[in-house]
Amino acid sequence: MRHMHKKTIPIIVQNKRGFSLLEVLLGISVFMIGMLGVTALNISSLKSNTFSGNMSEAVIIAGDRIEKLMATPFADIQDTPDSDGNLDGTDQDGDDDGIDDDGGNFGLDDTGCPVSPVLSTDADDCDEGIGKNGIYNVYWNVAVGEPLPEKTKTVNVIVEWYIKDVKRTMNISTIILGTD
Repeated sequence: MRHMHKKTIPIIVQNKRGFSLLEVLLGISVFMIGMLGVTALNISSLKSNTFSGNMSEAVIIAGDRIEKLMATPFADIQDTPDSDGNLDGTDQDGDDDGIDDDGGNFGLDDTGCPVSPVLSTDADDCDEGIGKNGIYNVYWNVAVGEPLPEKTKTVNVIVEWYIKDVKRTMNISTIILGTD
C-alpha cells in the first residue's frame, strides 16, 4: 500500500488589525487636499487658455483690419469729420511739430462707432459684434499727415471685448506711406 502523505499547508500569520476609522479619514483628507490643488490648477489653466484664445482672435481681427486698410487706396483712407464737420478735428497738427495741438493722440485712441452727429471721441470707423462669438468690437482711427505731412497716415486699430463685464482691449498701429 502506498503511503499517502499528508500535505501540510503553511499557515500565514496575518495581522487582522486592519485600519482604524481615524487612519482612513486622515488618508481621505490628505487625498482631498491634494485634489483641491489639482482642481485649482485646472481652473487656472482653463482661464488662461480662454484669455489666450480671446487675445489671439483679437490680434487676428486687428491684423485683418490693418491689411484691409493697407490694401485701400491711400486717398480713400480717411478720418471721420467731427461734430463741427471738420476733418482732423481731434487730430490737428497745424505747426507740423508732431504734437497734437489739442493735447491728445491725434484721435488715434478714440472708440465708439460714429453716429450722426459724430462726437469728437468717436472712432473714425468701426465693426461691432464680430469674431467667433460676436464679442469683439473693432475701431480704427486715422491721423492724416502724421508723422510726415501729406505723405503718411497713421492708422490705429483697437479691438475691444468684455469677459464677465471686464473690458479687454488690444491695439495695433501702423504708418501707411502714400504713393500717389
